[in-house]
Amino acid sequence: MDKSMEDAIRYISNELKENPNAGKSKIIEEAAQKFDLDPKQTEFLVNKFVLNQ
Repeated sequence: MDKSMEDAIRYISNELKENPNAGKSKIIEEAAQKFDLDPKQTEFLVNKFVLNQ
């Protein structure tokens, strides 16, 4: 896994820990933009955090 994905996962996890009621999709979109993720990486994050797959 590359550094940007590790940073994005860390960012999303921290955001959700600080605010468990936050919109996961919105946080993932923010992380995708912040860490310049491609669509496939973003899809992985949606599967992991939203769909729990």
